[in-house]
Amino acid sequence: MATPKTKAKVKSTKAKQPAKRGLLHHAGRLSRLTPKFVHGMAVGGLIGLVTILTLRAVVPVSALNISSPRDCDSNAVMNCGALSTTELQQKYSNKGVAQIYAHFGITAADVKATGSTAVSGLVYKDGTVRVNNTIVATGAVTAGRENISGSTKVTTGGVTFYKREPKVSFNPNYLAAFVIMKDGVFQYAILGACGNPVKATPVKKNTPKPPTPTPTPTPPVETPPPPTPTPTPPSTQTPPSTPTPVVTTVATAPAELPHTGPGAVGVVAVLSVLSGYLFHISHRHVQRKRKTRAAH
Repeated sequence: MATPKTKAKVKSTKAKQPAKRGLLHHAGRLSRLTPKFVHGMAVGGLIGLVTILTLRAVVPVSALNISSPRDCDSNAVMNCGALSTTELQQKYSNKGVAQIYAHFGITAADVKATGSTAVSGLVYKDGTVRVNNTIVATGAVTAGRENISGSTKVTTGGVTFYKREPKVSFNPNYLAAFVIMKDGVFQYAILGACGNPVKATPVKKNTPKPPTPTPTPTPPVETPPPPTPTPTPPSTQTPPSTPTPVVTTVATAPAELPHTGPGAVGVVAVLSVLSGYLFHISHRHVQRKRKTRAAH
C-alpha cells in the first residue's frame, strides 16, 4: 500500500513532465524569434504582388519597346518620337497627331491596341518594310510636319503636313518602327524616332496551290486493216505524249514576332524592403512605450 510520501512523489513526477505543445505554439515561438524586419518584408512583398496583379488587370501593360534615336525637331509628328507602345499611346493626344494619323487610316482604337498588336520592324529608305528580316510591304509613304523638297502638302482637320517617300526624308538607310500586322499581312507602321505614320502596299500571303494531276495517256485505237489483198504501208503517226506537270515553289509568309512585356520584380522588392523597415521601426516604438509605462 502506497504511503502519503509515495503519492506525493508520484504527483511531483507527473507535474515535471513537459506538456505536449501543438503547431500553433511552435509557430508563435518561431514568429517571436524571427526579426520584425523580416515580418515587414513578407507583408510588403504580399502587398506589392497584389498591387501588381491588380494594376495588370486594370491598366494595359506595354507589350513592346524598340531601340531608336529620337528626333526632337519640328518635322516630327510626335516630338522626340515614342520608343514604347505606352509612350505612343500617351503622345497620341498631342496637337495634330490624331488628324495626321486619321489621314493614314489609323484610328484612336488602333493606337490603343498597339500594346498587343505591334511588332518590331524596320522601314527602309527604298520603301520596303521588314519584320524579322522579311519584306512585308513595299512602296512606303510617310509624313512629317515640315516641307522637304519632293513632298506633297496635305491639309486635313485644320492640320497641315507633308507626305513623301522615305528616300526624300530618311538620312539613315532604315528606321526602327512599330509595325502592325493582321493575320500575317501588313496594315501600317509608326516610326519610333519621330512618331511619323507609314502606309505601304502589303506583300500578300501566298496560298499553296494543289499540284496539277498527271493525266493518264489514252492508248491509240487500233484500226483493223481493210479487206484488201494489198499490204498496208507502215503508219507515220506517233502515239500522244504524256504532259509533264509544272511544279511551282510557294513562299511562306513571315511569322509575327512575339510580344514581350516588362516585369514587376523591382516594384515588389522595393515595397518589401520599405515595409520591413517601417514594421521594424513601429515595433521598436511600441516596445519603448511599453517599457516607459511599466517604469511608472
